Amino acid sequence: MASSDFDFLFGEWRVHHHKRVNPFDPADDHWVEFDTLTGARPTLSGLGNIDETTGELPGSGPFTGMSLRLYDPAADRWGIWWASTGAPGVLDAPVYGRFEHGVGEFVGAAEHRGIPFLQRFRWLDVETPSPVWEQQFSFDGGATWDGVNWRMEHTRT
Repeated sequence: MASSDFDFLFGEWRVHHHKRVNPFDPADDHWVEFDTLTGARPTLSGLGNIDETTGELPGSGPFTGMSLRLYDPAADRWGIWWASTGAPGVLDAPVYGRFEHGVGEFVGAAEHRGIPFLQRFRWLDVETPSPVWEQQFSFDGGATWDGVNWRMEHTRT
């Protein structure tokens, strides 16, 4: 593992999203698809990176979001934070993890309307021209994970 783990992401992307509308309601299996534009770059002399995403979320309108990823060499892990115009002034709780065997897995505690859960982000196919990001939730402390509730497929612009 190294601070170069996310170098594959640097540059400009068109991102196709498959997103479950309400991942907190097991009875609701409604999905939306939409596209965004994302640009990623290194920061902090390579110990971090930032991306900014712009697009329109169906049913919510235009938004801008930002991921901040910071590498901690002593812990040999990444922390990832998210902020967006959908929740002004809020920096979401981080997920932490690393890449192993070409897959990045990052887990962190979160809460939605008083319900605690774990969220897991996974980066797949990072050595291909079309990397994939996926999100899943666990409501039992990570013993089991719900199916993927958000998938983003990246294509260079």
